[in-house]
Amino acid sequence: MKAVIMAGGKGTRLRPLTSRLPKPMVPLLSKPCMEYIIELLKRYGITEIAVTVQYLPQVIQCYFGDGSDYGVQLHYYEETLPLGTAGSVKNAADFLDDTFIVISGDALTDFNLDQAISFHQQKGGLGTLVLHQVDNPLEFGVVMTDETGRIIRFLEKPSWSEVFSDTVNTGIYVLEPEILSFFDHGQVFDFSKDLFPMVMERGHSLYGYVAEGYWSDIGNLAQYRKTQLDILAGQVQVQIPGREVQPGIWMGNGCQVSPTAKLEAPVFLGDGSVIESHAQVGPYTVIGKYNRVGKSAEVVRSVVWNRTHIDQAVAMTDATVTHDVRIGAGAQLAEDVVVGEKSRIGEKAWLRSGVKVWPEKQVAPAAILDSSLIRESEVRASLFGSDGVSGIANVEMTPEKVTKIITAYASLLKPGSHVFLAWDGDPYAEILARGVTASLLASGHCVQDAGCVPAPVARYGVRRLGCAGGVYLHRSGLGTEGRMVLQFFDGDGLPLDKGWERKIENAWMLEEALRPAPEGCGSWETQPHLVELYQREALQGIDTTDIRKRGFKVVLDVANPMLFSVVHPLLTALGCRVLTVIGGNGQLQQEVKDNRADLGIHIEGDGQNFVLYTEEGTPLSQAESMLLQMMAAINRQSTIPVPVNTPSVWEQWLEQIGVQTVRTTTSPRSLLAAGQGQSLQVFCDAVYTLVTLLEVCAVQKKSLHQLLDELPPVHLRKEQVPCPVAAKGKVMRRLMEEIKERPLELIDGIKVLMENGWALILPDETQAHFQVMAQGNTEQDAQDLITMYKDKISSHK
Repeated sequence: MKAVIMAGGKGTRLRPLTSRLPKPMVPLLSKPCMEYIIELLKRYGITEIAVTVQYLPQVIQCYFGDGSDYGVQLHYYEETLPLGTAGSVKNAADFLDDTFIVISGDALTDFNLDQAISFHQQKGGLGTLVLHQVDNPLEFGVVMTDETGRIIRFLEKPSWSEVFSDTVNTGIYVLEPEILSFFDHGQVFDFSKDLFPMVMERGHSLYGYVAEGYWSDIGNLAQYRKTQLDILAGQVQVQIPGREVQPGIWMGNGCQVSPTAKLEAPVFLGDGSVIESHAQVGPYTVIGKYNRVGKSAEVVRSVVWNRTHIDQAVAMTDATVTHDVRIGAGAQLAEDVVVGEKSRIGEKAWLRSGVKVWPEKQVAPAAILDSSLIRESEVRASLFGSDGVSGIANVEMTPEKVTKIITAYASLLKPGSHVFLAWDGDPYAEILARGVTASLLASGHCVQDAGCVPAPVARYGVRRLGCAGGVYLHRSGLGTEGRMVLQFFDGDGLPLDKGWERKIENAWMLEEALRPAPEGCGSWETQPHLVELYQREALQGIDTTDIRKRGFKVVLDVANPMLFSVVHPLLTALGCRVLTVIGGNGQLQQEVKDNRADLGIHIEGDGQNFVLYTEEGTPLSQAESMLLQMMAAINRQSTIPVPVNTPSVWEQWLEQIGVQTVRTTTSPRSLLAAGQGQSLQVFCDAVYTLVTLLEVCAVQKKSLHQLLDELPPVHLRKEQVPCPVAAKGKVMRRLMEEIKERPLELIDGIKVLMENGWALILPDETQAHFQVMAQGNTEQDAQDLITMYKDKISSHK
């Protein structure tokens, strides 16, 4: 059998490690990652190997040559332009004349390849994907198989609500040569995004083999360091260079260790490294070849490449240092610091946590470096949450951080783009908005500044002004006081999709910037009349006469003065008598009853979320409010979104009265996309919802309570079930295995359809719990379903 090693990766997320080195050549215990892959293939008798290269190919070719030194034969295939994973392998099609295996040169694994190959031969499909179970599947392609191992579904880099398994694609494939005939030579084509879905659409079978053992994709800097610590901890079955001189201590040739130095296992020392007196190295530390660790220095849980001099009394913890670096006496490198090759760190300098130093940079003696040279420092699992980028005001969401994110966003836009900007009136949000303005202008873009407006007005402004995108800052909802949220909108006023979020995050991590000449900086315009335009358009197209005749009495609870200035004039223009309370839902409920009001409404600060109260002072559930929004939208848009958590009887009712619906997730983007092109939408807009519901009540001469009473009754229950984040994927996989014979919907989470109702299991995007919702034919059915799936989740976590 032959193999293909894909070795064209740039390793963007590993910079500055990969600034001058292709990702497959990044060292693990002094050996390039790809060398471990060659050893793995050779272990299973695979010695005829094609290597696809693209980024810095000469580095790989010079190191490995023709492969004879490693007991294999290497044949190189170079891409001049990136062709995708499948496109690059297609270059080697003439070489691949029989069943072959594809494996990444920039991941580490000890899988039993014989077992995967045997599985493939038994199944007889065009291809077998080697799968693995991981704690956090969000950064990988999730794969679902049936009981025979046949693949039935792919999902690339899902959100938690889309995760249905913790079994992911490792990028290792056993393939038949015919599979490369599905696309043309030179065509940009990816295995998981393009080729595999095409093969399945044409009726061919692909299979998934779940491998046991170790696998690391080395996808970021933290994972790179952890992978080496895993090798030292014995979690990977690979050959560690050198010899084990004491339990957990490996040394290469020619190492010198002072008798007074302390090596705390596990530790690896490469050839020719010197550890001077009273130095402490380890635990979990890798010192590569020909390094020197000076007197009384401390190097703990760190990785050092080759030919680096660490002077006396240096302190390093959880750091990564590359080739030919000089670290001056008394310098301190804090957690997650990364130093690029040939850099110089001055004496007593302090590199604070997360700082990255690009190659050939100098840090002055005694300097305190709390930001990177030249690139961004902070790396986390995901910059974006379910509602944008959020954090504690002036702690996690600082002006420095926000301006860097905006600069990254600006680098992705066409030069001279118009970008909308607004905030919710919060004083700290306004401070951040000033930094947003400066970043956009300095990047050559034009800012359309609407000042303090609600989020729905901001979305309206993006569309009306024809902007390329929008930025909105607001304080987050109830129960999370002090947290600021940075939201982005696309040119249609919709929240950004996951693809754009990833682009911004990558640009932010690399501190990408668009820096025109001073005369090319952008312009700034204010939009002081946007609220008036919104109010005018909100009143157009509704029956204001019937509303005025009805003379509604409305109890209004809006704590945000800016939001009050938007909604109160609208209600007054519609002839409503408005009673204002600011005291929480309990007071609002009482005021509705005491004043015999027609309805009450509490609107949260950004104008998107709300709670409605009937004339009896009864608060409506989220599902009831959503149904009323659907009613209000029926005559305003051709297609009504029906979220996956909508009661089935209500969805049937909409279909019976001739409404065209589309199933959606529960995300704001999904809801708003159904009405894309509408100037205003009721969804995610509390103010427009209120105005349109008043029209529905006036025209039909009914109260909110009466509108809901005409609909079939529903029995809903909703609860949270605690679950560690690392166990979410496993829980979803085991649930899928248990319920695979039942009718399912996988639009958003797992929705299980049963005779007595349905249950919806949704992993929370950011918190360590599941949301479980159930609809039953009776109250007891709904509660029984909740109890059943709570117990299942608890037993699997």
